Amino acid sequence: MSDYDDARAHKLREAYHAAFGGDELPVPVESIAEDLLGLAVEARELEVSGMLLPAERRILVNAAEPEPRRRFTIAHELGHWICQCLEGTAKPIYCRADDIGVDPEAKALEREANIFAANLVMPESAVRAAGGENRFGVSGEALAWRLYNLGIAAEAPDTVRA
Repeated sequence: MSDYDDARAHKLREAYHAAFGGDELPVPVESIAEDLLGLAVEARELEVSGMLLPAERRILVNAAEPEPRRRFTIAHELGHWICQCLEGTAKPIYCRADDIGVDPEAKALEREANIFAANLVMPESAVRAAGGENRFGVSGEALAWRLYNLGIAAEAPDTVRA
């Protein structure tokens, strides 16, 4: 397994398709959250892209952000749910750039959630088959990072966004 692979994301996507069927792409992240995992997804005015409230089984996403960004944010929060909450953490997870920059543990958790999200919504085999075409319902920036992390693109995108 590479540093940019997460088998848990593949298992979650496969479990959804086994239970509900449907098109493989774009991956139905909101339906995975709500129908498969029983997590409510709500768009609200927020100062962050999203947050997970484990005790309430809710994911909040920033209503002001474009749909592709919200889709990746839902996948990211699902990463926190699968990778941290189901493995013992029950506290709310707020994805704030200021917190991440100073706390190595928070940075590691955010990286894990981002890798999970990328694997969930942009499976490697589908990315390679797409030949750079964005069929994933994510931002161009998210796809560019995925292409770079998979070694398909030679250069990293210019900007990094938490």
